[in-house]
Amino acid sequence: MKLLTISIAAYNVENYLEKCLSSLNDERFKRDIEVLIIDDGSKDNTKKIAEEFQKKSSDTFHYVPKKNGGHGSTINKGIELATGKYFRVIDGDDWVDKDNFYRYIERLKKCNSDMILTKHKEVAPTKEKVISLINNMNDGNEYKLEESLEIDRITLHMLTVRTSLLQKNKVKITENCFYVDVEYVIWSIFLAETVTFYNLSVYMYRVGNINQSVSKKNMLKNVEMQEKVSYKLVFLYDKFLKTKEIGENKKKVIYRTLKKSVGSTMRTYLLLSNGGSSKKEIKEFDEKIKNISQDVYEELNNDYFIRVTRKFNYNLVFIIRMLYKVWCLKYEN
Repeated sequence: MKLLTISIAAYNVENYLEKCLSSLNDERFKRDIEVLIIDDGSKDNTKKIAEEFQKKSSDTFHYVPKKNGGHGSTINKGIELATGKYFRVIDGDDWVDKDNFYRYIERLKKCNSDMILTKHKEVAPTKEKVISLINNMNDGNEYKLEESLEIDRITLHMLTVRTSLLQKNKVKITENCFYVDVEYVIWSIFLAETVTFYNLSVYMYRVGNINQSVSKKNMLKNVEMQEKVSYKLVFLYDKFLKTKEIGENKKKVIYRTLKKSVGSTMRTYLLLSNGGSSKKEIKEFDEKIKNISQDVYEELNNDYFIRVTRKFNYNLVFIIRMLYKVWCLKYEN
């Protein structure tokens, strides 16, 4: 049994995959991991690159071809095939810091928590930025998720989870859709009881690529997918509250993670070319959330942007839209 299964979401990543897989091809730790390269119907040389690594180290790298089904389908296939004690997802255009990954693996060998959190780095063409969303957890200590922990939110890039939790609970992520990594994250939070934080920047997250699904151009293009995922997150959160008793802290961590996605969808509407459409879309989106879960709708008032938007019956959307577009231009520059 391997210590860690890494599921690589690979779709047309010929320009990045070698860097990703090379960062995992290290004698210090590759015997402890299995790397499932889930090819989501690529049309480029993704297959060729993956098979070269499988040929070099068949005990570590496994090429898994499948029909195109989106990011969620690669996570689902990874969960299905995983044999490691722990499970982690890495996108095919990202990579890991080898030295910190080695340290992380050595510490993981002694760990028995349901969930492990680490730092990660956002890597732009000209700079790197360490991202830590953990505030009061001591390095290496195990906590219960029901404790009062200062976790801003949890992202895919910082998350490792016990494989058996995902498999036994038959976790299935929405397929044929972008932005579903948050769905996987909140399932993991819901199922985990214990958590350990390692003060290591392990995951190297590539940003600034206009072809990424999170670029503003693609978020506008795929706003309906953002809607779909937001509705699913609200539905799941409401379901979690009703089907299993969870403490206030775990509830807060799930909510903070969910809120980021819902707020992101609303902000995408602000970038629509038609200001009147922005108001209409935000209002309809908000009403749909209310219909799915009154509890979540009311909790979203804790978000300043959402609270102000509702308070003035969505009539300030035009002003907020202009300010947001100015902020986006400043941020890009």
